[in-house]
Amino acid sequence: MVPEYRHSPCGRGDCRHNGKRGEPVIAARPGGGIISPGAPQAGTSAVAIALVWMMPATVALPTGHNKGPFRMRPLKAVGDGNMAAAPAGTHWTTHRLTAGSLHLKAAAGQPANLFRLAERLNPKRAFLFVSTVLGRHIPVAPKDHRAVLQRLAAKLSGLLPDGPVFVMGYAETAVGLGAGVFQELRRAHPRRAIGYQSTTRFVPRGRDVWFRMEEPHSHASAHVILAPKEGVLQDGPGAGLVLVDDETTTGTTFRNLAVNLHIAGLRFDRVILVTLTDWSEGAAAAAVSDAMPGAEVASVSLFNGAWLWEPGRLQDKPQLPGMIAAECPAWQPTGRAALEVARFGIAGTDAGVMTPGRVARIASEAGLDVLPHNARVLVLGAGEHVWVPFLFAETVSGRYPNTRFAATTRSPILPGDAIRRKIVFGDHYGLGLAMYLYNVAPEEWDRIVLFNETGLEGVPGTLIDALGAVAVVDQDARVACLR
Repeated sequence: MVPEYRHSPCGRGDCRHNGKRGEPVIAARPGGGIISPGAPQAGTSAVAIALVWMMPATVALPTGHNKGPFRMRPLKAVGDGNMAAAPAGTHWTTHRLTAGSLHLKAAAGQPANLFRLAERLNPKRAFLFVSTVLGRHIPVAPKDHRAVLQRLAAKLSGLLPDGPVFVMGYAETAVGLGAGVFQELRRAHPRRAIGYQSTTRFVPRGRDVWFRMEEPHSHASAHVILAPKEGVLQDGPGAGLVLVDDETTTGTTFRNLAVNLHIAGLRFDRVILVTLTDWSEGAAAAAVSDAMPGAEVASVSLFNGAWLWEPGRLQDKPQLPGMIAAECPAWQPTGRAALEVARFGIAGTDAGVMTPGRVARIASEAGLDVLPHNARVLVLGAGEHVWVPFLFAETVSGRYPNTRFAATTRSPILPGDAIRRKIVFGDHYGLGLAMYLYNVAPEEWDRIVLFNETGLEGVPGTLIDALGAVAVVDQDARVACLR
């Protein structure tokens, strides 16, 4: 059963709360129970409660706004606080985590504040580099994310061969990052044939799977690559392959995709690996070179470093969260909805889906047009559905400069320096998995807009309970305000 929530015209008063600011709406939940702040009520299951974890201090929010019970202060960068000193002269820092110790060393001249270090609930890999510019776990200003896309595209443009280019990104974290790099390359090389395809974990009914691959250290290791539509796939003599991910440590994920592309018969003159942070010390490029004989391989990133993992006691190894009761009905993409993730790829000749008219209509129906210029607007993506929401956030930030962008995720991360606030809820897809929204304090935002390709039925009630209210934009660009 999908819970019913009150619809309200967004922008007519404070659509996020009943009564005084900071008092969440109490909503009816399945089984007749009532969810309110505090302990679970009788008649509701534990999974129906949005688990919210909050540090005393919060994440950095839009400049000039520090209202409410949350205190703003900068998050610590890697290299600050709670670390054992490495031996003098080694330039290594040691980070004591629950499951072991992570030793890091930055190459000379690396930029600061691109990431925070976090612990994740994953026995395969107990640490995570949480990007401050990606717009996934930490809300980011759209202009800052766009600057990253432009820098990465500028770095790799000079390495491209003379022929067509095929760009690929990884679900779920780098779907939008890959699309952004593709868009910047398309702008820089308007006469060149360029296509973009991302991996996915969802297959539309009746559609062909091109191949599958594994990401061994991930919490969700299986990736599906669908047969691309016409105009997307670019290979052959003089062609370049651009593989985009948020970070690389060993190069295994890059290698596994390259192997499958090679088996599928694709050939490229040059492969370029693109990341925000590269910790592989050349291992990623070497692994892809082995997987694609005859192709030159290069790497570009914003940060380069090295890492060493020293495991702790076996009993301290974190475990992945178990299955939970599904909150939303089972979902499968159609491949036809206007704002669905482009799982069959984006061709260089495709028109953009976020036209100025569509953005203006969505903004108006979500209640943004009644907000003052300095309003704090949070735009959220959901899972793989991040590129279209980012484009919306980028456009409306021209009118509302305090707009930020973030997204829900399947990645289980422990609270800590990088994760100040954590909302846990049932997944959007009816799989019986936990999903998360990090570093979002609802009371610090004047309007929250959630883009969700699984529609209203795919917005878990626990997420709405935690957010207080939200304007939901579905896969067909329809807007509904829930509270």
